[in-house]
Amino acid sequence: MDIIGHRGNQEKYVENSYNAIIDCSNNENIDGTEFDIRPTKDGNIVVIHNSKINGKKIIDLTTKEIKQMDFQPMKIDQLVQRIRNLKKDDTYFKDIYKQRGKETSKIPTLEEILKEYDKTKHMLIELKGQKGEYSSTEQEEYEKKLIELLKQYDYKNRNIALEGYNLEALLRIKNQLPDLKTISLINKKGNLDSLNMGFDGASIEHLIITNNLIERMMKENLKLYSWDDKTPNKHYEHIKNIKTTFQNELNNNQLDMTIINDFPEEARKRII
Repeated sequence: MDIIGHRGNQEKYVENSYNAIIDCSNNENIDGTEFDIRPTKDGNIVVIHNSKINGKKIIDLTTKEIKQMDFQPMKIDQLVQRIRNLKKDDTYFKDIYKQRGKETSKIPTLEEILKEYDKTKHMLIELKGQKGEYSSTEQEEYEKKLIELLKQYDYKNRNIALEGYNLEALLRIKNQLPDLKTISLINKKGNLDSLNMGFDGASIEHLIITNNLIERMMKENLKLYSWDDKTPNKHYEHIKNIKTTFQNELNNNQLDMTIINDFPEEARKRII
């Protein structure tokens, strides 16, 4: 059961920052990272979750303009994170979320990450942008640039997968890069229809991962990613139960499961 950093290693650095992601590449206690990408006005791709920075849309900014800005996690996100971790036994997480909320970082490009990231470590790239969020031209250029970068940086010989909610975009990219692993993204409000669409796996909010779902994914040979919405302790407990129930399947590699967590090193201590 692999454990990868959600938006990098947030135990040490601001989410989606160069340092947070590269730490996952260099850290022997972390198996890889997940991070988000968005297109810029001038046809590049940057690593950021939010659609806006300083009130301006990423798609309306050039790479140079973005590089001059400092990213800081959204205040509302930090408030929600702290509220969800008020219990005494969650003080560890509350304190880290609070600290990260005070920090800033520069926004890296996808190319900067691909240049330096260990080819053997897992990289799960989330294609940000809901269906219809960008114009048809913007979406086309976004996908074209991503395909170009993945080819340039030898995706076939890397441990890379692409995930997202825009399933049509994933399928278009998969059509051009058939060797690329594509993963549908499903939250607790979504449905499981995408499991029938030919993707290599699914990245699912842990709240809706049941034993029956796991058995189905094993039967269909689908890779499973489990993630939480800023409730790490609840996630850890769920995963420990899954590990107990499916220990034989995990040992025999029948269950291909990866944990995505803000605090990958702490997750390893508490789960493994």
